[in-house]
Amino acid sequence: MPQKAARPCRVHACPHITTHDSGYCEQHRALAYQDNRASSAERGYDAAWRKLRARHLAENPYCVMCAGIGKVERATDVDHIVPHKGDDALRLDPENLESLCSWHHKSKTARERQCQQH
Repeated sequence: MPQKAARPCRVHACPHITTHDSGYCEQHRALAYQDNRASSAERGYDAAWRKLRARHLAENPYCVMCAGIGKVERATDVDHIVPHKGDDALRLDPENLESLCSWHHKSKTARERQCQQH
């Protein structure tokens, strides 16, 4: 049986690589079991969302934040401008969506989580 390809540990700045299904190295493997987050479908990212997301990316293929600084970058994520927090009116509102590259989406999400903690 072929061995899985090695990849970097999922922990930011961890120098180790892993072939484990969780994506964590031996040192951080316990983190895989601490992730009690609900599934994507349970968080509202169901078939209706996937269809809306695909349509939005087809119509808006570039990152709006990169465009704001004069850079052209392909969007990989569709973000809710106002977090929906389970509200279907916001979750499936095409006017509440923006296309972002992975870097901008991760940084925006991190800022939002930091604000929620304070």
